Amino acid sequence: MQLWLKLLLSYLAIICATVLISIGGITGAQKVRDSFYKVNKEVIPHLLALKDLRYAGLRIVSSAMEYAFLTSVQPTKGEREEHLRAKEEEVRFLEEGRANFLTSLDLCSTKLVHGKERMPRALELSGQALLKESRNYIAVVDAMGTSSQLIESKERFEKAEKDFLQAVNVAHDREMDDLNLNLAATLHSVSSAIVSAVVLSVLALTAALLLSVTIPYKVSRRIRILKDAAAAVAAGKRDVVVPVSEHDEITAVSTSFNTMVQRLRVSEEQLNSTNKYLDSIIATMPEALTVVSHEGVILDANRATEEVYGFARKDLVGRDFAGLFVDASLGSDFIAAVLRQEGLVEREASLLTQDGRVIHVNLSATMLESSNDRDRFLCLSHDITLRKQAEQEVHNLAYFDQLTGLANRTLFYDRCSQALARAKRYGEPFAILFFDLDHFKDVNDTLGHHAGDQLLQLVVQRFRSIMRASDTFARLGGDEFALLCCQVSGADGVAKLATKLLDLGKQPFEVEHRQIYSGASIGIVLFPDDGDDIATLLKNGDLAMYAAKSAGGGRYQFFSAGLNRQAQERVALEAALREALKKDRLTLHYQPQLELREGKVVGMEALARWHDDTLGTVSPTRFIPIAEQTGLIHELGAWVLREACLQCKRWQQEGFLVTISVNVSIKQMMQEGFSEMVVGTLLEVGLEPKYLDLELTESMLMEKATESVALLRMFKSLGVQISIDDFGTGYSSLSYLKNFSVDRIKIDQSFVRDITVRDDAVGIVKAIVAIGHSMGLQVIAEGVESQEEEEKLISCRCDQVQGYLHARPMPAAEAGAFLRDSLACVAAGVGEADESDSAREGGTGSVRCLSP
Repeated sequence: MQLWLKLLLSYLAIICATVLISIGGITGAQKVRDSFYKVNKEVIPHLLALKDLRYAGLRIVSSAMEYAFLTSVQPTKGEREEHLRAKEEEVRFLEEGRANFLTSLDLCSTKLVHGKERMPRALELSGQALLKESRNYIAVVDAMGTSSQLIESKERFEKAEKDFLQAVNVAHDREMDDLNLNLAATLHSVSSAIVSAVVLSVLALTAALLLSVTIPYKVSRRIRILKDAAAAVAAGKRDVVVPVSEHDEITAVSTSFNTMVQRLRVSEEQLNSTNKYLDSIIATMPEALTVVSHEGVILDANRATEEVYGFARKDLVGRDFAGLFVDASLGSDFIAAVLRQEGLVEREASLLTQDGRVIHVNLSATMLESSNDRDRFLCLSHDITLRKQAEQEVHNLAYFDQLTGLANRTLFYDRCSQALARAKRYGEPFAILFFDLDHFKDVNDTLGHHAGDQLLQLVVQRFRSIMRASDTFARLGGDEFALLCCQVSGADGVAKLATKLLDLGKQPFEVEHRQIYSGASIGIVLFPDDGDDIATLLKNGDLAMYAAKSAGGGRYQFFSAGLNRQAQERVALEAALREALKKDRLTLHYQPQLELREGKVVGMEALARWHDDTLGTVSPTRFIPIAEQTGLIHELGAWVLREACLQCKRWQQEGFLVTISVNVSIKQMMQEGFSEMVVGTLLEVGLEPKYLDLELTESMLMEKATESVALLRMFKSLGVQISIDDFGTGYSSLSYLKNFSVDRIKIDQSFVRDITVRDDAVGIVKAIVAIGHSMGLQVIAEGVESQEEEEKLISCRCDQVQGYLHARPMPAAEAGAFLRDSLACVAAGVGEADESDSAREGGTGSVRCLSP
């Protein structure tokens, strides 16, 4: 056989073997190529479409959230234009995102075809729901809805987002399953091609061993490389690259394979970028977001959680979530409620921060389900500490006294109502003690209100030391307090408590480095003895307290029917006094004031008298205090002053130049416009100021010493005379007495009454007279009822007298007759007149003339 034929046969054999091998290789390569072509033309576009749809959905979420954030921010005047541009930009992004989303959704519906089934129904519905909820959320934001509407709309929007992402993930998983199936088919095709090549190579070895070995080896090596690359891709590697050195079918397959891997890598990078974007959104959320496991362990937390809880993220992850609660049992209950319920669980809780502070948060938690496993939940925490503090401050302002920290009047009445309800239901008696500090006004006037506030705080601190936790101690106002004692053991037990409180109050208080002695007056009422409703009990308690204070203070007083009767009488007396003043039913009586040695009448003291058709004759000791308490003293005093000045002017017109004395109370004198009223009355009547004598008590002047000095000096400059009544019973200072610029002092009748039975009383009267004369003052003794008393006063060098020995207080007509008789006696020079009983006891117009 010729060489060329042999060569030709050899080449023909080689060609045949090559053809056979090529046919087998080409067939296998075509199958592999077809598999990768299917992946490249079907699976990859499906994944890309899903990627675009996911990205468009996330863009809608991002733009909607950013728009809501910009809408909630209130820009300053200088930032308003930039803020509006930012909002318009977000609106544009949102509209573009929606358009891209719809395009991607339509593309998915076109490409995601599996037999007769088009795009998964869940993906389409969740996409439409996301679009709808985004529009609804933007509408609520634009409408400036309430907080609850915004939260509800936001939660629906977030749920729609969650459902959409879940549907995308499901579709993605399905396409990945298709990808794996195609890869498996490819691997199968590759394996078949290798087997075919091996079989064909064995048959071709008989014809051309050398050539047949070379060609199959090269083909098989390249296919093996492609197989290993496909296995690596299936294992999750995305950095695999099949080398391309020739231009054949295997090269085409390798190129397609490389393209597929590159697109998968790009898709995963975009997916990771999207996930990072979502992570950044979560990290920058203003709400604290925490992921907690089924066992209650913190798995993850965002940056806001670190700021709210005060822990670093590394310290939070792995920590027991219930351990953050002030009460760990409440934390366990909260976790159990979240695991047990299907929907959202909301609660308010108190948590401990890392530095030990207690914060109040509003927790909102819901389960995170993955492949139907409820293994973790998401918890949002909103710090409401400032709101809680504000609510507590409002509560304290509404129900507690800001100075002492005690319950105020509102809270005390509420506690009393509760005690009354319990007492009526279970028969439990209770008592209410009303306190009023004695001499508290003196502390305010002398040391200032700051010292008074400090005294109140010290009193509360001391009294609290003996009170039970079940008692309610309240400040009703000023220096008035009340104590509600539940489950008392009767009047004896309450009396013992009141005694302890009084003993504590009598002990000195250290106020601004001074020892202050105060004391208290306590009124006590018992349920059900002293009333069956709160209003009655409180009224009766006030009556009992004022009765204790009126009795001198420093004591306690149980309520009694007599106190109620006195209060009713006082109310009736006040009403009658108002009516009497309105209808001019009061009268003035006048008691003469005589020179002791000459017997000359030098003045008349005007005394108010009141006879009521119903009440009869009412003593001044009864209606004057009521007038002072109710403010009627101003009207009464002005009427007495005017009537007395008018009568004095009438007597002067008849030739009797006497001085008229008018008593003035401290409330009258301290009344604004009092001096103007006195001057106006004198001008109206036409009475010279020197014939008006204002009588003020010694204790009254000392109570308002500084104000009294200025006022009395003003009256003195006008020529009005000033007398100090009841001298010797108060605590006046001689320096103040000199500064008062008075004209006369009146010795109190208590000293005159004792002057005939006690030698020390004579010494006191002599001392008073000596003090008065040394200061250039006249001295008059009041309450003189016997000749012996008058002789003692003469021996003490007293200047004037006033009393029943000469005349009782009498109406104006009788007083005028007395003046005429007195003037006649003095003119006639009579030494002693008849001392008939009618003259001394009846107090009529008769007069007893004194020898010079």
